[in-house]
Amino acid sequence: MKMKNWTLNTNKVRAWAENQPKSDNLNAVLLSLTLGDNAATDELRSTYWTAIRSIGSTMEGFPAARRGRESTLSEEQELVLATVEESVAAAIAQSPTEHKSMILSVIVPHGRTGGVYETFSDLVDSFRTKAHSYMVKAIKEERWDGITVDNNGVPQITPPPVNTGKSDGGSEEE
Repeated sequence: MKMKNWTLNTNKVRAWAENQPKSDNLNAVLLSLTLGDNAATDELRSTYWTAIRSIGSTMEGFPAARRGRESTLSEEQELVLATVEESVAAAIAQSPTEHKSMILSVIVPHGRTGGVYETFSDLVDSFRTKAHSYMVKAIKEERWDGITVDNNGVPQITPPPVNTGKSDGGSEEE
């Protein structure tokens, strides 16, 4: 695995790992990250990445591998987005257990999807995805550089303009 891919993939795993409870599997992932960082060859880094994916696949919320086209974001932007996404997911996941069934009954997927979230993890994943989409859109619309965050890690995004519901054209009701 080339160093650029290693850095991109492992930064997402590192951001995820910050919000995980201590466990033997997490220790194994962190050790493999360290070993891969110090690997002398691309082949050895690939071996450690395979181990990380294998161990991580048994852990809730482990970052999925990127699919599709290569990202247009810089490595720094990818790291910031991954860190913010994991912080959002961790904040939602920390909802008290006694409130989770109530939340699942009133917070539902997009209207066209219908139904409810099967598990609280599905809801958390939805919030992570929404955070990612909003940040990418803010970058594309030049409302955020994808890097600037405050001291608490909160992205400094200019909100989109408020939609007043008034249109410039068309006819008025009489």
